[in-house]
Amino acid sequence: MSNSIEMDVDAGKEHGLAVQPKVGVVPWVIVAVLLASVFLMDNSRVVTGAQAPIWDAWAFYGSEFTLVADHARVGRLLLWDPWIAGGTPDFAEPQVGAASPVTVLTGAIFGGTLVGFCAYWLLIWFLGPLGLLLLARHLGSPPWAAFVLSLGYAFCGFYTGHAEHTSFVYSFSFLPLLVWRLDTALLSGRLMPAFEAGGLWGLSALGGYPELTILSGGFLGLWTLGRCCFQSVNSEEGTIGRRLRFAGLTMVVAFCIGLVVLAPSYFAFFTQGSGYTDRVGVLSREYAISSNELDPGSLTTFASPYLHLLKYPGLNPTLWPKTDISAMGIYIGALPLILALLAIVQSPKEAWRWWLVAVGVLELACAMGDHLPIRGWLYDYCPLTRYFRHPGTFRGYAIFIAMVLAILAGKNLHSACTQSSSRIWKQFFFASLGVAAAALLSYRYVISHVSNLPDGLHRANRQVLLVWLSCVVISLLFSTLPRTRAWLPFLFCVVAMIDASLTIRISQPLVSESSFFGPMWKRIDSKHNPDLRLKSLQRDLRPPDWLTNAPNNNSIPLKLPTLFNDSSMANRFHNDFAKHPLLLDMSLGSDRIWFSNEVATVTPSDATYTAFVQRTEQIGVPVVVVHPREEMRRMYQKGRAAPSDGTEVSAVSRLPVAHKIAVQLQRYTPNHLDFQVVCPEDGWLLVTDRWSPTWQAKVNGKPAEVFGGDFIFRAIRVSQGENTIEFSYRPILYLVLLTISWGTLMAVLVGPQAAKHWPWHRQSLAE
Repeated sequence: MSNSIEMDVDAGKEHGLAVQPKVGVVPWVIVAVLLASVFLMDNSRVVTGAQAPIWDAWAFYGSEFTLVADHARVGRLLLWDPWIAGGTPDFAEPQVGAASPVTVLTGAIFGGTLVGFCAYWLLIWFLGPLGLLLLARHLGSPPWAAFVLSLGYAFCGFYTGHAEHTSFVYSFSFLPLLVWRLDTALLSGRLMPAFEAGGLWGLSALGGYPELTILSGGFLGLWTLGRCCFQSVNSEEGTIGRRLRFAGLTMVVAFCIGLVVLAPSYFAFFTQGSGYTDRVGVLSREYAISSNELDPGSLTTFASPYLHLLKYPGLNPTLWPKTDISAMGIYIGALPLILALLAIVQSPKEAWRWWLVAVGVLELACAMGDHLPIRGWLYDYCPLTRYFRHPGTFRGYAIFIAMVLAILAGKNLHSACTQSSSRIWKQFFFASLGVAAAALLSYRYVISHVSNLPDGLHRANRQVLLVWLSCVVISLLFSTLPRTRAWLPFLFCVVAMIDASLTIRISQPLVSESSFFGPMWKRIDSKHNPDLRLKSLQRDLRPPDWLTNAPNNNSIPLKLPTLFNDSSMANRFHNDFAKHPLLLDMSLGSDRIWFSNEVATVTPSDATYTAFVQRTEQIGVPVVVVHPREEMRRMYQKGRAAPSDGTEVSAVSRLPVAHKIAVQLQRYTPNHLDFQVVCPEDGWLLVTDRWSPTWQAKVNGKPAEVFGGDFIFRAIRVSQGENTIEFSYRPILYLVLLTISWGTLMAVLVGPQAAKHWPWHRQSLAE
């Protein structure tokens, strides 16, 4: 894509479009290197291993990355995970990144350790500011302005708030790249950048949070509509009809390519999740629009990242009560916010800028959840939005809009440096004065109205005064002393670097720490077992106590199978097992395969589950109920009451006890379970590994149906005497889709660039 940048400029000039001439490549390379250096220095404690990621990054994402890396190191892809929740189809959870070439390659290179995860974490985090740098270049920004804004973006409230949520970071970091390539297609009149935008959108879905995948797609649509209506979009005659047709074609191309690329993860989720997790169904309206919404009061976090910390667990529980600490920060730095306002003040009649403002306001309105009706309307009229919660996530797109506006203002300031007009400099001064005054007053008001203040107040006070007042002083200097404007790039860069450094230091409690999680990561590393083979059927209730009592998946790097973890693919029957010691007993230990000569074939409904639990507790020993494959797939959907007559409940109430049966284990790996068993008579085996529709089985070499057993496990028919049981997990269609997905990525992102270096291509250019 790098070689296509200059072609985009030429194409834009050829069609008379609003694409600014760009400086040479060398200054941009220098700025990119400087950006990377500052980013790594500000995260030096993570880079050196002095600190480690916290909360969900430790409990969920880090351990899942370990498993992806362990598979990649032996040339395999992660499919089934037997070490958590009694077994999970991890490849069907997009957040794990099992289908992302970025995740797989990083895991293969660095391995499944803290170093490997931190390398992956910092890589995808840095992808965001780097993408904004490329977008700024595309929009005609000078390098210094792009550097300033990319720093603000790197440590904005979305990144620091969601630092623990690796999948959020992954998805959000692709946004500037998506817009860059899509906008290039719109302005140049070429479809190849639209193919690239689609490939990047699909790639952002393979390891990202599904909500952000959907929201990014909608955002691209709004961007395209605004470009089509308020900015030049390539067409031969320039009529609105032609612009709309070309814009529509661009979106169709991008989304078709994107859907092909993201198909493996989402196909797997809906096929493997059906019958395994309740999450395949829509969420209730109330839950979707109010869970983790952005409280209007938390908008004051624009003034300082310190205000973000007021929601630190245990400090001020009544402050902004429906807003989680991860879903509220909107700080983007002092200069970016001032420049965003300047973009409107300086060009009040430019419709494109007002369109961006409107989109940003819409995103913030959605982020506020049930405080405003907008998110509810989306739930009612856009079915895809019924599958996700976290309205506060919308704020990330408002932050991005502010950055785009700031890019436009930075371009205007750069042009004004060589002009005698003082109008923009006065506007810059008043914008700085107004925003700084609002920030200082907001900061003071919130600080004085909370009961508990987190550590670091003095540092936060220094940052607020230093950064905001510096912006006012600099703007006043440029307004009154024209000769000082030559220092603009230097002064802006200095202020931005100071602001970024102080921001990440203040926000450190949201990102990483050294007292608990650091030593815990290192202890887990020391016990990391990369072997993908299981030696026995032994399973524990939860990860070891030294990993804390909080739900976590750190039994994965230790390769200790457990029944309850921090699994994102929740199931109401599985969760209820924790309340019943007899059900837990049947699922734990090394002897957890059961035989029964009599079972009841029932619908897996709430009524039959209640009867199953009552019968088990009545006789003090588990019983076996089985469920045909199609019933399992249909009846686990959340909120769907399965039909169940009294006959099924009655059948369950008469079931005899089941018995543990000894087996001779032959092979136990993530995707295989083979053993031999001698059965006293014809009957059924209950294998207390989780059921999923792709599990296949052979009994004595002949294919056998894998039934659901006891609502979450597997059951299979056996005959009297010796039986050889072979379970295998082979999602063939998924592997086909993954091959097509990665092949499409290679074709649209790598192929055109590689073709430019082929001998025949160079020869044709010479001719």
